[in-house]
Amino acid sequence: MSNPFRNRVFGCVLIKSINSNFNADFSHQPRTLPDGTVYATDKALKYSVRNFLKNAFPTEKIFYSKSMDGKMQPRTLDERYQSYFGDYPKMTAIDKGEYLIFKSEGGQITPIVTAQPKPNDIKKFFKSLDDDDEWREYQSKLPKKDDKQRKKEEATTLLKASKELFEEDEDFFFYIDKANKPKKFNGDFDILNGLMKKLDELSTGGVDRKKITENLLTCLDVRLFGGTYAGVTNLSFHGPLQITHGINRFPDNNIFSEQISSPFRNPGEKNQDSTMTTLGSQSKLREGHYVFHFSINPQNLDELVRLSGGSPLLVSDVEKAKAGLSRGVTLYDSAAKAGSENELMLWVQLKEDSMLVLPSFVELLKVAKDDKRTIDLSPISEILKRDHVKSAVEKIEIWYDKATTTLSGMPDEAIFLDINA
Repeated sequence: MSNPFRNRVFGCVLIKSINSNFNADFSHQPRTLPDGTVYATDKALKYSVRNFLKNAFPTEKIFYSKSMDGKMQPRTLDERYQSYFGDYPKMTAIDKGEYLIFKSEGGQITPIVTAQPKPNDIKKFFKSLDDDDEWREYQSKLPKKDDKQRKKEEATTLLKASKELFEEDEDFFFYIDKANKPKKFNGDFDILNGLMKKLDELSTGGVDRKKITENLLTCLDVRLFGGTYAGVTNLSFHGPLQITHGINRFPDNNIFSEQISSPFRNPGEKNQDSTMTTLGSQSKLREGHYVFHFSINPQNLDELVRLSGGSPLLVSDVEKAKAGLSRGVTLYDSAAKAGSENELMLWVQLKEDSMLVLPSFVELLKVAKDDKRTIDLSPISEILKRDHVKSAVEKIEIWYDKATTTLSGMPDEAIFLDINA
């Protein structure tokens, strides 16, 4: 079995953006805070990491990623699940030896509905049926909530004592009422068989949430970032890898716009003799250096892993996340994001038993407005060299390109790695 990753990590990712629009708002402008500072959402960085993982590790499942069906339409959340895992697993009810409804088929007594479905669930189910649905007529004949559940052996004995219910080779459904009398459901056996299966689904919740959770934890991006699943069932995953918004730490926030033209005429132009093509505009940031703080806490997944039997965060997962965090933006070179690339990643890994908590690195990192755009790590280094912090740290890594990036105030004992290797 692969090794679980048990260390906590703090760090930051620095994205350089020159004449680019790394994360536009819905008006296609670079996003800005009320004071004019340019920023980017955590989703922008996560998107680039997922895109990197999907391309660099094609055998890994990346769940929260756009995919198309056979009609070239984006899949729904449930369709995405089914494209990876097939039909939803059905919940298997816990056999406590007590049952609400039984089936007599071929002389054999079989428990069918293992628990009392919630009255609201039953009401909603019958309300959803068409007016002419044959199941509708059985709503008023279902066992009431206060009818006792019985063990299979007792139900069999009571049924045999009520010979008036029997007919040779007859198949039917029954329950035991408060007076200890078997009550038979009169009606078409096949129709009732379908109804009882549906009631059993209602009593168990229908789909197997544990199995769905186990399946989703086979997806690399779910093990890293977590996610919310609001499809056939509702699930929430608190991912180990958490990322903040990125803030431009370069002193300037200069945004400019430029006109662009399309090679095609505007179809809405009333003058059919017009030779003018469609005009538009695009906005970009002259220069920005976005800093995203991130942290990793593998314990965020522990309870879900324990309950579902799914995979925890693995050492190999973290190595892949490192690659995505340090190279994902550079790889994703779209027209709007051209000019945005990974500039630096700082990785501070704590010892496994450490309970140390470090502050966000966003406001501590500075980018100077000099010829080399020097990145000053001094405030971070001041924190990392404190005795109680130093004793809790297992390793410090700095990923950057020495040919294009200048650093100052680096932490002691840092390991330097090539961000483009």
